[in-house]
Formats: sequence, structure tokens, C-alpha cells
Amino acid sequence: MANKVKEYKKLPGSKKGFLIGKYTLWQGADHLLHIFSRFGVEDYKRFYFSDIQAIITRKTIVGKIQNIILVCLILLFLLPAYIFDGGWSLLYVGGSAMMFIFLLINLYIGPTCETTLMTAVQTEKLQSLHRLNNSCRAMDRLRLQIQQAQGVLTPNDLTSIPLRPAGRNPSQGPPEATVLAKEAAGLVNGRAHMILFILLLVNGVLATSEFFISHVFSTVLSSVASLGIGIFVIISLVRQHNSNLPGSLRTITWASLGFVGVTFIMGYIVVMVFAFKNPAIAYNQWEVAKAISNLSPWDSPLKLTYNIIILGGAFFLGIPGLIIHQRTSSRANKPASVMSAASGRKVASRAPEPG
Repeated sequence: MANKVKEYKKLPGSKKGFLIGKYTLWQGADHLLHIFSRFGVEDYKRFYFSDIQAIITRKTIVGKIQNIILVCLILLFLLPAYIFDGGWSLLYVGGSAMMFIFLLINLYIGPTCETTLMTAVQTEKLQSLHRLNNSCRAMDRLRLQIQQAQGVLTPNDLTSIPLRPAGRNPSQGPPEATVLAKEAAGLVNGRAHMILFILLLVNGVLATSEFFISHVFSTVLSSVASLGIGIFVIISLVRQHNSNLPGSLRTITWASLGFVGVTFIMGYIVVMVFAFKNPAIAYNQWEVAKAISNLSPWDSPLKLTYNIIILGGAFFLGIPGLIIHQRTSSRANKPASVMSAASGRKVASRAPEPG
């Protein structure tokens, strides 16, 4: 019995969706297959080699930001490990070791990037090619097949390309302007996302201040910031639904929802443990809040852990979120101007600010 020839070959790289799902890219005989699989259900998108106009890979700074944040978390865990003794010290050493392993893995797999595939009718982000090394290896494998399907463009061929496609009315704008106008319909205002990320940074700064100043005022401000984060994360999730926001921004917004849940549970544990150890004021919520506020993180390993979680999570989500949001907004705010070479008519399309 002859061996069955595989119809598809998996290309390097894969990416987990948020909580569920996985993105992969497969190479077929005459097309690419982009798959998003989750719990036995798969979504397919095919891109024929003859239709591909460009595959653009752009290096991003997300990987560098991740490395910087992981180094900061390692230092944050090492400091209390040095101060405390016994089980708490071992707990912080374990957390620092885990962050160090994540840092080594992130350095090994290389810089991050965004890879976009363009055809005449659509632009698709290839989620699985989010690391530069995998993207380069995938392009090396695809280059030959795309050239076989479309041919190789020589310098002499460039001079023979007409200035205007045959059959197009010079008075009509080019198709690129129409595509940009259609893409603009899926953009949303970015104020909610921006406020969310700013509140995360404010919460991180307030958590940092408690290492130096213990006062009920900072606790009240932190509670207000946490409430605002909870409100704006819901607003941001609603607004980004069915929009064409970058996948990285969507992921950070969903991760912010997880951060809200974790900090709520951890804060509840801190209050319950403190109330259990101080039964005289356990039924007076204001006295409990004041007592916890006046307690320095250096005097309570549990509160120190809570502050480190808030500090690390707030900066880990807020800083990349603001950077990606600003980069996306700056690209969207630039008017997309396309000049028709034959008629000299300029067509401009300006998209609203994404968020």
C-alpha cells in the first residue's frame, strides 16, 4: 500500500487565543490555510498563492516590554525573599525563579512581530506568525511557491506596468481608497481603552506608594481606581466587539478583566484574614479598612503579596496597552491619501480613532 501524501504541511509558529483556541498556518499545494481551532471546532481561511499581493512583517517592541517587566518582577520577588524568613521567603524565591524561566523562554524564542497578508479584496493578520524567527522561516518556505504561481518580476517588467489598469475610469478613485473606507467602518473610539490603561498605571503607582507611605487616603484612591478599572474594562470589551482592533490590544483588554477578578479575590482574602486576626474590629468595615491602610506591606507578607500582584499586573497591562493604543491611534489618524497616476485626482480617507 502506497504511503499517503500529506496535503498540508504546518508552517512554523502558533499562537494561543485568549483562554481558548489556537492559531496555526498550513501550507497547501496552491494555497495557505489559516486555522483557528477550539474545542473541536475549527475556522478556516484560504489564501491562494496566485491571489497574494504582499506579506508584510513588522517588528514590534512587545517582546522588549515583556522582558523589561519580567526583570522588574524578578527584582520585586527577590526583595521580600531577602527580607522574610521561612515559608514566605521560599514562596518569593519560587516566584522569582518562575519569572526567570519565563524570561529565558522569551529571550530564546526571539523578538515579536506582526505579519499581515494582503490580497486584492482583504487584509488578514496571520496570528501564528507573531515571532520574527518563525515569520522569516515561513517566508523562506512560501517564497518559491508564490513565485511559481505568479512568476518573478524583473526590472524590465516594472517599466511595462500600465499607469492605470485597463478598463478603469480615470475619474474614479483607486480601489485602495474604497478598501480603506470599508476598514474605517469597523474602527471604534479609543477613549475607553486609554482611560482603562491610565487607571491601571495609577493603580500601580498607588500600590508602589504604599511601600513608603501607609495612609488611608491612598487606600481610598486605590479603591476608586479599582472601581474605575472594573467599569472601563467592561466598556472597552463592549466597544471592541466586532471591531478591527489589533489582536494584541484585544488580548490586553481581556487580560485586564482577569486582573480585576484576581485582585478582587486577593483583596477579599486579605480583609478576611485581617478580620479573623482582629475580632474586636471585625464587624466595623471602616475600622478594618483604616487598620489595613496603616499596615505597611513590609510588616505583613500577605499584604506584600497583594501589593506585588497589583503593582506587577497594573504595569504589565497598562504600559503595553498605552503603547499599542498610541501606535494604533497614530496610524489611524494619518489620512490615507492615494494618487491616481492617470488623472492626478487625490482620494483621501480618514479613519476615526481606534481604541
